[in-house]
Amino acid sequence: MKYYIHIIFSILLCTAVTFADSKDDFKKQQNALKDLNKEIENSDKNLEKLRKNENKVQKRLADSKQKINADKKVISGLNKELNQIKNQIDDAQSQLENRTLTLEQSKRRYLGNIRQFYFTAHSRDTDVFSEDPNEEMRLSRQIKYLSLLAGLESENVELAEDLLSESVVIKDDLLSENKRVKRVKNKKTTSLSLAQSIKKKQEKDLKKVRNNKLLETDRMIMLRQAAEEMEQIIAHLQEEAIRKAQDNKSQRTSFFASLKGQLLSPYKGKVIESFGDKVDKRNIRTNNPSISIKGRAGGNVNAVASGTIAYVGELRGYGNFIIINHDDRFFTTYAGLGDIVVQKNSYILAGKKIASAGADGILRFEIRDKRTPVDPVEWIQIESFR
Repeated sequence: MKYYIHIIFSILLCTAVTFADSKDDFKKQQNALKDLNKEIENSDKNLEKLRKNENKVQKRLADSKQKINADKKVISGLNKELNQIKNQIDDAQSQLENRTLTLEQSKRRYLGNIRQFYFTAHSRDTDVFSEDPNEEMRLSRQIKYLSLLAGLESENVELAEDLLSESVVIKDDLLSENKRVKRVKNKKTTSLSLAQSIKKKQEKDLKKVRNNKLLETDRMIMLRQAAEEMEQIIAHLQEEAIRKAQDNKSQRTSFFASLKGQLLSPYKGKVIESFGDKVDKRNIRTNNPSISIKGRAGGNVNAVASGTIAYVGELRGYGNFIIINHDDRFFTTYAGLGDIVVQKNSYILAGKKIASAGADGILRFEIRDKRTPVDPVEWIQIESFR
């Protein structure tokens, strides 16, 4: 950025330094403006590229944010699922422990009944004869009861074993599901970390692009300001060149300039107020751009040279007033007039009447080279005043 500021400052400085040389400077400034416009065009292209790049980075960043939000939602759902599975595993473990205990209790009861059945049956076999028939019947019933009870406990053991196996399968399935969900969660967590890392890089890229765009925008503004100033300078150079050309042309071709000292007086009379600086009684210095001629009231006022009537009217402090344009360089003015006999934009020949003098018989006459007043006495034949 400082580099471009230095370039622009150098261009403007060179322009200011070389302002006086017309054609060469004009071409230099045109070439400099051409280069400057090319820089503006290139800067505009760079800005467009930066805008497109900014849009791309913003889109990628938006996609990354969307993916991060999606991964977070999935991970949140997986965490809920894992909590549910954990609760189910805890329930399955508790059920497994209860069923293991139930199986152990069933086995102990079964074994206890088998043992009791064995001892009862064995004791009956060893007693060959019992004196009490009721005792014999009691033992027989007891053996039958123990046999039925042992069979029932055997079924309970089988049922407990089946339930225990079912609990083991349920727990194993839950553990497998837990591992699977954890693997999915780990993948999503890795994906989330990667997406967050990409997002940070994209945010840095976006910041960099925006900074570059800001710098390029500032550069574009400065280049355009420099171009505007350059155009103004070139326009001024053109005006200067035209003015110099017109001045040179008027100096080379001015017929009026060749009449210096040979002009006829615009009015017969006596010069009562001369041209130039004057000091009055109060010691105040003034500059008089004209001469005042005192003659006969109503006398003829004539054009001192051929030209076009540029102005006809009344001017405050001067009364009726006429300006004649002789060659776009020299102008003569006639003030303090009475009746005017010419019209604006009409062409008048030298010595022809343009108006009558006013009632006081005083004519104020000026000759101007462009805007600069000159002494009319130096241009008019002295004898023509009489």
